[in-house]
Amino acid sequence: MGADEIVQKLKQQLAELSEGKLEAGAIDAKGHLFDYGYVDSLSAVMFLAWIEESFGVHIEDLDLIEKYTTLDAIARHIAESA
Repeated sequence: MGADEIVQKLKQQLAELSEGKLEAGAIDAKGHLFDYGYVDSLSAVMFLAWIEESFGVHIEDLDLIEKYTTLDAIARHIAESA
């Protein structure tokens, strides 16, 4: 699975986690997850658990804040880890 396809799946999941506050098409894959308000501390934990369950890739909480701060970065990491 390519990074672009992974980004689409990540956007869809963020939209679902937001309970109607976000639309998948409105999410900027290059936008900082916390700065753009795509996740908060609780939804971030749920998002990371979903990533691990869906793709078999574990991302540390701290890495979401410091290293994989955008959906593009997360998707590249998942694609490279697969």
